[in-house]
Amino acid sequence: MQCLPQKLMEARPAARMPKGVVAPFTSLNRIHTRHAIVLEAAMRDTKAVAVMDKGELNQFPGSAGVYAVFDKAGVLQYIGLTRKVSASVAAHMQELPDLTASIKYDIVEDASREGLTSAWKSWVEEAVTETGNIPPGNMPGETKWQSRSVARATKPEIRLTAGKPIQGITIEGLIDRIVKENAVVAFVKGTRQQPQCGFSARMLSILTTLKADFEVVNVLDEYHNPGLREAIKSYSQWPTIPQLYISGEFVGGADIAEQMVNTGELQTMLRQALQKA
Repeated sequence: MQCLPQKLMEARPAARMPKGVVAPFTSLNRIHTRHAIVLEAAMRDTKAVAVMDKGELNQFPGSAGVYAVFDKAGVLQYIGLTRKVSASVAAHMQELPDLTASIKYDIVEDASREGLTSAWKSWVEEAVTETGNIPPGNMPGETKWQSRSVARATKPEIRLTAGKPIQGITIEGLIDRIVKENAVVAFVKGTRQQPQCGFSARMLSILTTLKADFEVVNVLDEYHNPGLREAIKSYSQWPTIPQLYISGEFVGGADIAEQMVNTGELQTMLRQALQKA
């Protein structure tokens, strides 16, 4: 986490932010010198967009900007800044699904650290002025939003091929090899950081919350995993995705994994699988 420098805290004549308000952790470039900062849209004038639509993760822009996260009751939980809005929203949905129901965002034209911080500061000031409170996720000492939303592990997904036609082995044979060579594998729609459906996001959230060491295979990557979306269904004799495999055996989808978490069975399977690995 990083605190706003005093110079930026005093840059605007608008409502003063309470002492101790903390900016989100980001990996931004060095500050660029500017003669003036163009203010972006106010949060109140920005439309809230549901994170999920008919079970699918809504598409958000992969651009730099400022964003606000609201829970199911429409209560503001966190204001962040990011180099990639889509990645941050997907990460919040994966890590904090109960608090991530809708998003307000604004793409910031000046994507330097100074420009993004100014836009973020403006939204926080607006929230404090209108509600009298700092958003819970921006309170001093709060870490679950800042530390997980951007500074996430970037373990790459497994690719079945290098993007060339499969030779000497079938797609089912490649699936079998991946399943048996890795202790825990999740076949999902999308990537580890950007799942493309709600059920895939739930599966990744479950495994991440349990701190499992697991591999991810993106069934939507037709370049590296041609035909995988349908082949994995045939391999498992299971009609939906995501699919979880532990110790070479098919476990189930997100609903089954969630049920197993509630009984403690999944925790036991993960622990045993990783002990054998």
